[in-house]
Amino acid sequence: MSSHDFEMTAPPEVYRNRRARLAAGLTRPVVVFAGRARARQYATNLHAFRAGSNYLYFGGPPLEGAALWLDPGSDGAAGCKLIRTVCTLDDAVWLGEPPGDDAIAAAAGLPVSALGEPDQLPTLLRGRKGGYFAPPCPPTVQWAASLGLSAAEPEECAAVIELRLLKDEHERRAMRRAAAASVEAHLAAMRACKPGAHEAEVAAALLATMTAQRCIPSFTPIVSVRGEVFHNEKYVNVLRGGDLLLVDSGAEEGGGYASDITRTYPVGGVWSDIQRQIYDTVLLAQREAIRACVPGRRFREVHDLAAGVVCEGLVRAGLLRGDPVELAARRVHTLFFAHGLGHLIGLDVHDMEDFGDLAGYAPGRSRRSGFGDKFLRLDRDLAPGMALTVEPGVYFVPVIWQNREMTAPFADCINRPLVDSLVAARFGGIRIEETIIVNPASADGPEVLTAALPNDAEAVSAIVGRG
Repeated sequence: MSSHDFEMTAPPEVYRNRRARLAAGLTRPVVVFAGRARARQYATNLHAFRAGSNYLYFGGPPLEGAALWLDPGSDGAAGCKLIRTVCTLDDAVWLGEPPGDDAIAAAAGLPVSALGEPDQLPTLLRGRKGGYFAPPCPPTVQWAASLGLSAAEPEECAAVIELRLLKDEHERRAMRRAAAASVEAHLAAMRACKPGAHEAEVAAALLATMTAQRCIPSFTPIVSVRGEVFHNEKYVNVLRGGDLLLVDSGAEEGGGYASDITRTYPVGGVWSDIQRQIYDTVLLAQREAIRACVPGRRFREVHDLAAGVVCEGLVRAGLLRGDPVELAARRVHTLFFAHGLGHLIGLDVHDMEDFGDLAGYAPGRSRRSGFGDKFLRLDRDLAPGMALTVEPGVYFVPVIWQNREMTAPFADCINRPLVDSLVAARFGGIRIEETIIVNPASADGPEVLTAALPNDAEAVSAIVGRG
């Protein structure tokens, strides 16, 4: 097997440079674990293996049970070890011939002499305290604990976040590949959306297209006429003419980079007046927000900008009464738009969310406490190379409108009979989402990786059900 058999995103020198940049700030050795496949019902019935994102970022080939050792001050090669399990004859019979050491070392940008086996880690650690990064894999975390390693300190996490936050040219290319596959999958889903079809049939068209492009879903797809349930992963409904179908899905390409797109469209291809009014409101909020994603702009301000556009649209649609600026200041929109505008994306669809708000929130910033606002996953000043999603929405969520404590403070500005009629009719929700990368200030706005998938209401109607 050659190094080309590994779907490595970048050439070896890029990985060496990343490791050297991390090692320059380390005060102790760290081990970055790849993790293991999770068991389903029993030990040998496994989910597909996917290596941990930090391990992939620093050049680890996708080998189950592997780990990268990194000494402080390393130049990215010297002071590095790639720990891998040597396969047995039995492994080769069941799983195929393993990659050779030459291929493993070349892919990682390391000499063959830097390869080691798991029993070498105790020797490397003798008399030293080390830290670790690992995916949420119990056997791996137990392995780290048995070695006396402690979880990465906040400053070590911050160093990794700083490196991963801005995408280089290799990462951008990978994300474009993921976005292109996701666009094709969404087009297949749109064409499969017909009255009388089942949500599961639309999901099947989506997943088949991803598979044909050698991609996997970056998360479990959402394909639902109950779009007011933000993470609805059940495909149990039959599509009826006049329903709104919300499809939120993304592809992950072979190197691990993700895309994320949401489209909402009318089953049968025809919008009702109120559906079209709300759809155009969400689309305008998204377009205004994307235009605002420029270097130096605080993302929370972009979220609030989108919220203001939503309030303007809800006033035009007769759902709210009053001055849109005052309504947004009162946070009335959170009853309709109860989630954040977007999130980081890259090697994870919610990039680096395993670091918690250390990744999504700049130092000194914290989440707002109010309903809706507290779900904003990103509050950093935007910078060139930062990849994120922009995904405003308007929803009619029954449990919100049944909660008098939440709705009573806004009784003066809500057209409650119209809201109640839409909730009773199971309007659902409308979300429109793109994956973008912030460009330098000299560019004409951000790069919208998913722009090839139409989002204009008329263009969407022209595609739906035409399969």
